[in-house]
Amino acid sequence: HPSGTMARVSAAPVALALAIITLVAGAAAAVVCDESITGFHDNEMKSQAWTDIAHENVQAVLLAIEDDPCYAQMRAADGRGPLFWANEFYNQEIIDALVEAGGDITAKDRSGLTPKQMPRAPAMTFEAPEETTDTDDDEYEPDDEDDAHEVHDEM
Repeated sequence: HPSGTMARVSAAPVALALAIITLVAGAAAAVVCDESITGFHDNEMKSQAWTDIAHENVQAVLLAIEDDPCYAQMRAADGRGPLFWANEFYNQEIIDALVEAGGDITAKDRSGLTPKQMPRAPAMTFEAPEETTDTDDDEYEPDDEDDAHEVHDEM
């Protein structure tokens, strides 16, 4: 045999082997989420997530996902979580971000519903209370009852 013919290796099996190694390494590096996030119970973080999604605060949701990839797997006491709420309030941008971050579209809540089976709710919007410019009504004005509890020094 001419020199070098034994050294030829087909590129296809090598590429396949590298792809398998990459896939296995990626699966080994998968995020493991704490029960405090994935457990079926309520807490302040989960309430804030619901509020952000219900009020269509996309930026807050994206930042939360970036900060903690487990956000997408969060579950409240009723078994629902961000992906359920995003479907309930039908915000496709949030739905896509949650699915990309590992949200489970086949998850079921305590009643057996999946995120896509959530009934639609109207979007909620946050409106800051109007500030009043009339401060005269808020100012304290003493009246006759203020003198009713005078303290006398008995020296």
